Amino acid sequence: MSAISGNLIHRLTLYHCILNYTVNEQEFVSSNEIAAFLKIDDSQVRKDIAACGIQGLPKHGYKVFDLKKSIEKKLSFNEQTDIFVIGAGHLATALTQYADFKAYGINILALFDNDESKIGQMINGKRVFDINRLENLIERMKIDTVILALPPQNAQEMTNRLVKSGIKFIWNFTPCIIKVPDNVIVYYENIVSGFLQLKL
Repeated sequence: MSAISGNLIHRLTLYHCILNYTVNEQEFVSSNEIAAFLKIDDSQVRKDIAACGIQGLPKHGYKVFDLKKSIEKKLSFNEQTDIFVIGAGHLATALTQYADFKAYGINILALFDNDESKIGQMINGKRVFDINRLENLIERMKIDTVILALPPQNAQEMTNRLVKSGIKFIWNFTPCIIKVPDNVIVYYENIVSGFLQLKL
């Protein structure tokens, strides 16, 4: 996965979304059809699909099922990643409701918070643990990936704790930049940026 560019990952997930809706409706799909859905050049679609190691059939295109499985293999959907969610507010609750995470190999195990009224509760089948148990459970369950979904004023302090505990990948939903060592990867999920790209 580390050798795949972010842009390619983004496009392949969009192709996969299209295939999910067509797999029971048609046997074949062409690069032109996929390109038309997304309003991009079909040559880009063919290049991306070639990176998945699958070839189409003349006058038919690609077998929908085979292409779907090839993308899933390329993006390691079958390799489950266990994740902790740091924070148990509205955003964290919404994330635990997203059933499709499982289909993409994302398995949210638990949430962590310092709010005593939330500790011990079950949110969409996931238990909320006391944040003071975080380091112990990271070590015991060999977790290396977290979703950061807590107030921005607490983000850096929590990040320092996570890094010290051995976390290597942080999916950051907080609206702030966090400092991490070079061996830790952060992906910023910036909702405002997505809206501005749509609007501007």
